[in-house]
This record gives sequence, structure tokens and C-alpha cells, in this order.
Amino acid sequence: MAAGLLAPADPSAVYLDKARKALELRNVQEAKKQLELAIKANPQLADAWLMLAGAEIENGETHRAIEHYQHALKLAPDSFTGHYDLALAYLRERRLDDARRELEQAVKLDSSQPDAAYNLGMVLLEAGNAPDAVKSFRRARLLQPARPDIAFNLVRAELTAGDWRSAQEEARNATRSFARDGAWLASVGKLFLESGHPRDAAFVLEDALRLQPASEEVRLALAAAYLQSRQPDLVLSLIPVAKTEDEHFLRGSAFLVERRLTEADSEAGAALRESPREPRYLLLAARIRQFQGRQDQALEVLHLAAEQAPGWAEPYYSMAVSYYFGRRYEDARRALDESLKRSPDSARSLFLLAVILVNQGKNREAEALLQRAIALQPDSARYRFHLGTAQLRDDRPAEAQEAFRQAIRLKPDYALPHYELGKLLAQSGHREDALQELERAIRYEPGLVQAYYQLSRVAAALGQSEKSSEALATFNRLKKQEKDEFSNDVNGELQHP
Repeated sequence: MAAGLLAPADPSAVYLDKARKALELRNVQEAKKQLELAIKANPQLADAWLMLAGAEIENGETHRAIEHYQHALKLAPDSFTGHYDLALAYLRERRLDDARRELEQAVKLDSSQPDAAYNLGMVLLEAGNAPDAVKSFRRARLLQPARPDIAFNLVRAELTAGDWRSAQEEARNATRSFARDGAWLASVGKLFLESGHPRDAAFVLEDALRLQPASEEVRLALAAAYLQSRQPDLVLSLIPVAKTEDEHFLRGSAFLVERRLTEADSEAGAALRESPREPRYLLLAARIRQFQGRQDQALEVLHLAAEQAPGWAEPYYSMAVSYYFGRRYEDARRALDESLKRSPDSARSLFLLAVILVNQGKNREAEALLQRAIALQPDSARYRFHLGTAQLRDDRPAEAQEAFRQAIRLKPDYALPHYELGKLLAQSGHREDALQELERAIRYEPGLVQAYYQLSRVAAALGQSEKSSEALATFNRLKKQEKDEFSNDVNGELQHP
């Protein structure tokens, strides 16, 4: 009994206590010394290994810390702290797969820890797994709904996953919580702008600018959102007089959308005088020349833009447009190949390449490209119409008719699908319906020359001789001005700033 009373206490507890005090005083070296003594006294003490690894992290010894975290987890495999801290150590060394594995284990062990769910979401998002990242961020948001970083990255993950509607709803709900946080609103607005949803971006950036009226960055982002959402008047109202090269660029782009080419050229020139080799300004100058019909000059400027920004897809896309209007289809295809190498998911490039292939009689190849474009932009009436033209030229009128009807449902005032549908209905003997479709085509696009010719034939077949004569006379008057039937649609794609 006396021997038991005189037996020394476990010294590891004393060393651990000294180590904690040293860490409180930011004395990492002393803490490491005490922890090494604790481990020597009791090598099975998982807490000592964890504390030692943490001290090593503070001391910049990440590789040694990882080894010691791993050893601690052999002793205590169900330690949430061990798995979580090991994951953070892996992240320091950019070992994303290892970090993900440890974070997943940490979340399993304790699902009430918001940081673990949040960091797992960040790792999954960086690894390209946006759908699972969304799940992790939603779990973290439930645990800490007032954290702006969680709300921001949840919107980012939803946009990355292609779930625009959820991102939109999430942003609107979160805005109520962060309505006074101008920086958060600006960041979310930029997310929507960068992901191709400028109207949602403008909705958030307007609030951000009200909170930060002196922020030039927010004002320019809002102007860009107005520009991309086809609201040039709001761009010009927001920037009544340009004072910087970026403001000249934005005003010039707005004037281009309004087809005020002289003013657009003046603003583009002012921007280029400040930065003669800025690719965005060169691209604007080239587009102005395209609309002026000066395709060779546009191509010169576009080649210079491509030299300045070799990884940028946009100059190559615009080259393809100029080549298209010059009927240099093979050159256009090569330019689009370069554009798609840099931006494989560019619906515009896929569309224009499909139009070229249709012109060359390669209808099945064109159809495959149009299907890809539709998958990227399912609400595009233009893409569905051209899918129908490819199917029609491939002698599949029933499929083409359905594509034309889908295009009309998406955009009832789009003349071309009415025209093509009218032709198909006339050929199948549905003349009354054909007449209505052709009249709609002319109403929505009075310069659609071929529609008058078809209308004259259908009206004649229905015994409406006066209407037939009028349509034929209009056809003969307009025939000299007839253009490639796809030109307006290519122009439509070009109009995007």
C-alpha cells in the first residue's frame, strides 16, 4: 500500500499541461519539446500526437505534421479533430483527393460541424464536382445560415453545376440576410455576370451600387451587366460621359448595340488611344467594321487581337463571322476550330459552324452541332429553327416541322420558323394553315423576300387572286435585295457584346 502511494504519477499529463500553456503563449518550440516528452512517456497518447502535429503546422512543418496526424488516427481512428485537421494539412500541400477523403470521414463522424461541411464543399468544387459541392454547402448553410461565405459559395456551386434557377433563388433569399453587405452583393453580382446571366447580375449589382455609390468597380460591373442583357440605354445613362478607357469601351459597345456606328467608332478609338493593344478594345473596333461591311479591315484588327490574347476564343469567332459574310466558308471553319479549342462549350461557335455545314450540304454533321448548342442553351429559338432546317435538308420533314414549332413556342415573333412551317404545311395540303404562317412571317419580318413568293402561290391555290398578285409584286420588288437566308441569324449572334 505504501509502495502504491509513493508511485510516481503519469508524467505525460504534466508534459501535456506544459505544452498547452506554451501554445497559449505562442511558444511553439517549447510546446513541441513538452509534447515530445509526453509521447516518450506514453507513445499511445493520441492527444499528444495531435497537439504535436498542430504545433508543427504552426511552425510550417506540414509534411511532419501529416505523418503525426496519420499516427494519431491509428491510435484514435474515430477522432473528428484528427481527420479534419489532417484534411487541412493536405490542403496546404494541394493534395485535394486526400483532403476530400478526410473531410468526408470527418463529416460522417460529426455532421454538426459547419466548417467541415463547408471545406468539403470547397474541395469538391475545386475538384470539378459541383453537384456534390452544392450538397455540402447546403448542409453547412443549415448549420450556419448567417455566414456570407457559405451563401456565396453555394450560389457559385449551383451556377457551376448549371442549376441557374436554384442559384437565382438562393441569391434572392440570401440577399434578404445580406442586404446591407455591399461587398457580398457585388461579389454575387459578378458571379452571375461571369456565368452568363447578366439580368440576375444587374438585379444584385444595382443594390450593391446603392450601398457603394463611389465604387468604380461596381459601377463598371453593372454597366457590363446592362450591356450583356441588351439594355444599352441603361449603360449610357450609367456612364453619361466617359472618363476612363473602360468607360469609353462600354459606351462604344452600347452605341454598337443601338447601331449608332459613328458614335461607337469614336468611343472605340478613344479607348484604343489609351491602350492600343488591349484585346477587348480591338475586338470592339473590329465588330464596328463588320457592321459597316468592311470585313477585310475587321479581319486585320481581329488578327491583332488574337496575337495579344492567344488563349481568347472571341477573336477567332469574330473572324469566322467576317469569313462567313465573305462566303469564305473553309476559312470560317478553321477560325471556328480555333475558337472551339479555346472555348469548347461556346454555343455561338457551334451554331455558326452548323450554319456553314448546312450551306455545304453536310446536314447530319450540322445537326449534331446544333443538338450540342441546344443542350447548352435550351431556350434558344434560333438554334431550334436551324436544327429544323438541317433536318429538312436531310429530307426529314416531320422532324423539321416539330423543330419549327418548338422555335415558335420559344419566340412567337421569330419570322423564319413561321416561313419554313408555312412551306411545309403548303406542301402537305394544309393551305389555310400555311397561309396564316406565311402572313405571320411577313408581319414579323417584312423584308423576308421568299415568304412573299410562297404566299403568292398559296393564295393563288386558295383562289385569293388579289392577295396572290400583291404578294408576287412585292416579291419582284424586293428580290434584288435578297440576302443569304441565314444572314440575319448570324447577325443576331454577332450582336452579342
